[in-house]
Amino acid sequence: MSFKVGLALGGGGVRGLAHVGILRVFERERIPVDLIVGTSMGAVIGGAYAISGNAFSVEQKILELLARNEIAKLESLAAQSRTEEKRMIIEGLATFVKELLLWNLKGIKRWIADGAGIRRVIEELMQDAEFSRTRIPFACVACNLKTGEEVILNQGNMTEAVMASSTMPAIFPPVKIGGRLLIDGATTSEVPIEAARKLGADFVIAVNVGSNIYNDNFRHGMDILFQSDEIRNHELMRLKLELADFVITPGVENVSWASFSRGRECIEEGERSAYKAVARLKSALGKSKSAYFLKKLFFMK
Repeated sequence: MSFKVGLALGGGGVRGLAHVGILRVFERERIPVDLIVGTSMGAVIGGAYAISGNAFSVEQKILELLARNEIAKLESLAAQSRTEEKRMIIEGLATFVKELLLWNLKGIKRWIADGAGIRRVIEELMQDAEFSRTRIPFACVACNLKTGEEVILNQGNMTEAVMASSTMPAIFPPVKIGGRLLIDGATTSEVPIEAARKLGADFVIAVNVGSNIYNDNFRHGMDILFQSDEIRNHELMRLKLELADFVITPGVENVSWASFSRGRECIEEGERSAYKAVARLKSALGKSKSAYFLKKLFFMK
């Protein structure tokens, strides 16, 4: 068996475009990537890269798609903090509830967005590809809405799987695959490190594009409730990141997930963060690879 390097790309909306900049550096510096696992935007970027194997082509396509109306409409959901972002979603749902009192349930939409526009964007990026036909082995993760379990998707059509991994609760409708109702993989695995291990990675490089949890504007009890939830999620993420062999955290934590006009900025920050980390990464990779082969030789005896 060979030493396998797995790349775990986290979710975070437009912040996930930092993955593109990181992949550009990995290509130039010849950092090996033997398998990719993505969550949400990490699934979108990771899937597109697994198909083409070329970061420049992914970047060009992504920047082109950012100008599309489907993406521009989502920017209205951008917020300055996660607390404000959650309040906006709650307010949107409250509006739907009010509409329920006035109109028949069948006559109104049940989600803030129906996901059709995003699906078209994902279809263009995935090119109707199958998981079995990618240049680099790829998988994405989603969450089973009924059981809360992480679901690894790596068979069949990539568009449907990536859509499931990216379907943010309350904003987009869940995706049904194999009898399971699936939502955004970030619900359980914001950075899919454990999935990369399960798929055979001996060394996992995790890319964390999570948001900043800090907020000092507590006007309502709901703000405190949302902040306590963010603190809990942040602590869980910290513990999960310890499972990776190497972590890259681009400085995009203050960018709202829906601020798609800042996409190029996120790509450039990803590139900067990768260059800063590349020397340490090569050293860590070299040590881990040596230890791996020494262990193999020891057990062969």
